[in-house]
Amino acid sequence: MSHVEWFAEGKRQMRVCNACRYCEGFCAVWRAIEWRRDYQDGDLAYFANLCHDCKECVFACPFAPPHEFGVNPPRLFAALRQASYRKYVWPGSFARVLQGGWGFMWAVIGACILLCVISLATKGRVFGTAGGSFYAVLSEVVLETVFGALALWLVCGWGLGAWRFWRDIRTPGSSAVQVRDILQAVRYALSLRHLGGTEDEPLSRWRKWFHHGVFYGFLLDFASTCLAAYESHILHKQAPYPVASPVVLLGIIGGVGLLVGCAGLLFVKVGVNRDTVDEGAYRSGRAFLWSMLLVAASGLLLLVLRKTSVMGPVLVIHLSFVAALFFTAPYSKFGHFIYRCLALVRYAEEERTHRLSGH
Repeated sequence: MSHVEWFAEGKRQMRVCNACRYCEGFCAVWRAIEWRRDYQDGDLAYFANLCHDCKECVFACPFAPPHEFGVNPPRLFAALRQASYRKYVWPGSFARVLQGGWGFMWAVIGACILLCVISLATKGRVFGTAGGSFYAVLSEVVLETVFGALALWLVCGWGLGAWRFWRDIRTPGSSAVQVRDILQAVRYALSLRHLGGTEDEPLSRWRKWFHHGVFYGFLLDFASTCLAAYESHILHKQAPYPVASPVVLLGIIGGVGLLVGCAGLLFVKVGVNRDTVDEGAYRSGRAFLWSMLLVAASGLLLLVLRKTSVMGPVLVIHLSFVAALFFTAPYSKFGHFIYRCLALVRYAEEERTHRLSGH
């Protein structure tokens, strides 16, 4: 179905759900549904990104397939999330190409060729470089320019998508967001309060812990990168850093967390009930996990081989994975945490408003 058809189908299913209310109290999604009497496209995008895909509702639903009402919220919300990634980014045509695994791999190949050409043009040495000196392959200026531009691309892409999404999920009667709403949303996000599991899919109970591994692993790797920049530009301590340094230790712990978390989530996906998933979203989510896993695995491999003669090609491969991840980030599932966090802020604001009004 097209995204227009999915939004129309979503409105039909939500009206059935609001009339039934059997799932009342299951998670934040159902409270947000009950606070409305009718639904706009922005409401559907809000519900979809508020959903943590635990699937508890569909296994409890008396109107789930094969019932003629065909209520299947997990599949519906997965398709709507995928549609929202295309709807809110610019240009949207990029999303259709880059959301799948092949888009990421083409980006990897392009980045690898580009980095090799830049290395040769700046008298770097991709092959035969040993001793852990990354700057012998690609100079510090080149690395900062290339990845600075990619970071700007990522931030602008996420920022535009976030602005469009936030504008869409707000209503004329929405109250102003307060600091306590943001803090509440942060607590929900960091604890994954609404991500549970179901006895119908036993492996799903592990999703929260694998998700924590991916999220906190990425944060530790980001902290490692920021600390390395501080040591290089402020303290004037140049890489490579010893294994016992905070920069490397944070990178190792974060890389292992990413590796375990991504591998675990991929394993959980193998046993998922395919009747409850949207195939496009399933493929996109799997491609994103593979991209993160490849970044983590190549980074850890680079650490092991950084003083050997194969350091150069391993560095280029690792940086190609990172560059492709950054380039595809606004269009892939990597951006889902932006929409999820904004949906949680909106929910915290609505929760506070309804609590004060006594509803």
